[in-house]
Amino acid sequence: MIRGMHETPHFLAFQGSPRKEASHTHRLLQETLRGIAEAGGSYRLIHLIDLPIRPCLGCYSEDPASCNPRHCTEGQLADAMKGLHQSLLAADGFVLATPVYWFGPTGWVKNFVDRLTALENAGKLLEGKVAGVLACAEEVGAAHTLMHLMAIFNDMGLLMPPYSLVYHIGREPVEQDPEALEYAYRLGRNLVRLHRLAGNRAWWPLDADDL
Repeated sequence: MIRGMHETPHFLAFQGSPRKEASHTHRLLQETLRGIAEAGGSYRLIHLIDLPIRPCLGCYSEDPASCNPRHCTEGQLADAMKGLHQSLLAADGFVLATPVYWFGPTGWVKNFVDRLTALENAGKLLEGKVAGVLACAEEVGAAHTLMHLMAIFNDMGLLMPPYSLVYHIGREPVEQDPEALEYAYRLGRNLVRLHRLAGNRAWWPLDADDL
C-alpha cells in the first residue's frame, strides 16, 4: 500500500561540510536541489554543522529494544535529532552530501547516520522513502564513501534512483566538472520521479495486494 504521498514531494537536503556555502559539497548539492525544484518537488536545506548532534551511545548493544526514536532523543541524547527524526518521517525522501575526510564522511555526517539506527530498529520507519548521496574529495575515497552510505540506506529500506551516487574529485571548482554537475542535477529530478512511481510504499513484509 502507498503511505500518504504528498501532492508536492518534499525532500530534506543534509549538507555535511563545515564550510557550508563556501564548500565544493554545497555547490554540487545545489545542482541536485535545482533538479528537485524543476521536477516539481520542494526541499529544505540543513547544514549539519549548525545542529548539535551527539554521537550514538550504542544502546542497541546493551538492549536492542531500547534503540528506538524516543530513547534516542531523550536524556543524554536530548539534541537536534528529535526534530530531524520527525522531519525525516514527514518527508518523502532526502539527499545527503559530504566532503571526504580521511577516506570517509565527516564526523557530523557519521553522527547523523548512526543516530538514524533508532528509526531503522523501531520498524524500518524510513522504508520506501527515496534517497541519494553526493561527495567531494581531493583524491581517492569519494566512491568508497558513497557506496558505504548507500549500503546503509539500502539496509534501512530506502529507494535509490538512477544517478544516486554522485561525486566530484579534485581541488578545482565544481563548475569545471560538468559531468558531476549533470549527474547531481539528474539525481534531483530522479528523486522526484522515483517518489511518484514508487515512493512511500511498504516493501517488507509484503501485503497480499502487492503480489
